[in-house]
Amino acid sequence: MLQLRTFKRGGIYPPHEKLSANAKIIFGEIPENLLIPVNQHIGRPLKIIVKKGDAVKRGDLLAESTGFISSNVHSPVDGKVLKIFRFPLLGGLIREVIQIQPTEPGKSFKEVLESDPYFEIDVRLLTPESIRKRIEEAGIIGMGGAGFPTHVKLSPPPEKKIDALIINGAECEPYITADHRVMVERSGEIIKGIKILQRLFENVPVYVGIEENKPDALKILDEMVSKDGDILIVPLKAKYPQGGEKQLIKAVLNREVPSKGLPMDVGVVVQNVATVLAVHDAFYYNRPLTERVVTVSGNVVNRPGNILLPVGTPVSYVVKKFEIDAQKVRLLIAGGPMMGRTSHSFESPVTKTTSALLFFDNRVFAERRENPCLRCGSCLRVCPMGLDVALYTQMIKADKIAPEAKDHIQDCIECGSCAFVCPADRRLVQWMRFGKTIIRREN
Repeated sequence: MLQLRTFKRGGIYPPHEKLSANAKIIFGEIPENLLIPVNQHIGRPLKIIVKKGDAVKRGDLLAESTGFISSNVHSPVDGKVLKIFRFPLLGGLIREVIQIQPTEPGKSFKEVLESDPYFEIDVRLLTPESIRKRIEEAGIIGMGGAGFPTHVKLSPPPEKKIDALIINGAECEPYITADHRVMVERSGEIIKGIKILQRLFENVPVYVGIEENKPDALKILDEMVSKDGDILIVPLKAKYPQGGEKQLIKAVLNREVPSKGLPMDVGVVVQNVATVLAVHDAFYYNRPLTERVVTVSGNVVNRPGNILLPVGTPVSYVVKKFEIDAQKVRLLIAGGPMMGRTSHSFESPVTKTTSALLFFDNRVFAERRENPCLRCGSCLRVCPMGLDVALYTQMIKADKIAPEAKDHIQDCIECGSCAFVCPADRRLVQWMRFGKTIIRREN
C-alpha cells in the first residue's frame, strides 16, 4: 500500500459513525406502492411518456430525456400506473412523481434481479460512441449525490484531453457505508465497469481512491488489480470532504481544478463507485438504473444496515423493514449528516441519488439559534476551497454581494465544514446556497 494521501487545504475530522460498515447488503421486497420521481437529475426536465392506467414492465421507459443534459427514468417493476401527480420528495421539494402499483408486491427484489439474463461481452469490441449511448439510454447519473447525467460527464469536448480516470470510493460522510459494502461485495463487477469506462479515453490509467477506514475494501480491490498495471488503488486519509471531486483530484494527482473550472480542465474524469457498478449492470445485464444500495442508520435504528431498494420505495417501507420506532424519530436525513437534506415525510421516495436514510431522536436533534459572527476565522481555516465564508455570508444577508465575490460564492461545494466548526451556530451553508440563488437570478 502507498502512503495515505489527502488534500492539503482545509477539511475537518467528524466522527466516522460507520455503524453499518460490517452489515452485508440485504435485499428488500417490492413495496405495495412506488412513487417514481420524474426528474432525479441535474439538467433539462423529462417528458412523461406513460399515462394513468398504463401497464408497464420492469425496465420500461417512464419519462424520456428532452436534451443532451438529461437522463431517462425507467420502471423498477412490472405494474400499473395509478396516477401522475406532484408530491414532496426527500429534502422537501415538491415534484412530479409517477405512482406505480406493482404486480407482485412482497416479492423479494433479489429474486427479481436474479431473473435478469447475464450477457458475456468483449469490452475490446465496444466503441466510445456505443458506450456513451448505452449509458444514456440506461438513465445512469452520478450516484454520489450530485445526480449529473453520466453520459454528459463522459463526453468532454475534443480539446479537453483526458489522461486520468479517478473512481471515487472515499465515502467520507459519517454514517454512510453503501459504497463501502458495494466495493467489498461487488468488487469484480466494479473492475469490469472500470474497464468499460477506460475504453472511452484510450485506456488511460485509473486511480481508485478509498479512505483508510475501509481496510477490507482496500485489501480486496488491491488484490484484484495487483496484476493490472493501469489500475491503482490509492489509500486516502479519512478526512472530510475527501469525496469532493476537486479535493479528491488534489489528493490523488496533486492537480488543482481552477475556480469555476471542472475536472476535465485538468485532464481528469471522476466517477463514483456506485455509478461504475450501474455502468457494469447496464452492459452485462442490459439493466437500466432502477435500484440502488441505501444505508439505513442513526441512533434510533437498532440494527443499522445496507439495503438494495427499487427507486421509488417510500421511506415508510424502510421504517417497517428495520423495525424503527417512528414515534421516536425527531430528525430524518436523506444522505449524510454533512451534506444531506432533512426530510419531513415517511412517504417520500428513494431516488437514484439517495445514499442513506438516517433516523435520529431528540438526543441528536437540537434547535439552535444563530448568533452574531465572532470573527474567529474558523470557517476560513476549514474551508477546502479557501473561501472567506463569514465575509460572503455578511454580503448575502445584506443583499450587497460584491461583483468580485460572486465567482467565489459559486465555488462553494456546500460541504458544511464551516457550519460544523462555527462557534456561533451560524447557518453558513444555507446562506451560501441562498447567495448562489441570488446570483443565478441576476444572470
